[in-house]
Amino acid sequence: MTSAAPSASPRRRLTQGQRLEIARERAKGVEAKDLAARFGVSRQTIHAVVRELRDAPSFQGRGTSVLGLRVTDQEARDFEAAVGRLGLSKTEALRRLMRSAVPLLAPDDEVAARLKQLGAEINRVGGNLNQLSRACNEARLRGEPLPYTAQSHAEVRAAIAVVFEAVAQVGQLARGQRRQLDLVVAGVLQDEGGGEPA
Repeated sequence: MTSAAPSASPRRRLTQGQRLEIARERAKGVEAKDLAARFGVSRQTIHAVVRELRDAPSFQGRGTSVLGLRVTDQEARDFEAAVGRLGLSKTEALRRLMRSAVPLLAPDDEVAARLKQLGAEINRVGGNLNQLSRACNEARLRGEPLPYTAQSHAEVRAAIAVVFEAVAQVGQLARGQRRQLDLVVAGVLQDEGGGEPA
């Protein structure tokens, strides 16, 4: 008489206490793979538990705050689509971004110094052009020939070049900052590890 093949072991059922503990630990930044190993379930189960319980009052517990944010319908749709592509809920995405707010929002001293320098250069150029304009206006009012020489023309062209160069550098700085911010945000919102950036 042949014995039947053993059936697959049933999936482990988590108690409500375990489910709440998983949600709390995940909110603290404990990785899903570590929780899966601890509770003997799959990472998919961990993510499902977190999604189900993230807004439950028993999960919120003490020492938490509810934040309100008013956005346009289009902003809400864009945000939901963006975090949906990462497999995140709006709540989890916002929580991760808030945990990482300090490095995300910290000012860049190098960029600030360069912008200050560019501002000083533009102010100098503006002062020179104002002086030239004033001299031309005064000469015109007195009926004298305009003091706009070839040298003046060269200075104006040089001033305009400085302004365009400053604008180009500001654009380059802004694009660099945007790329860096995009990388940081992408790292924060990655499904695995989702804690603060290193």
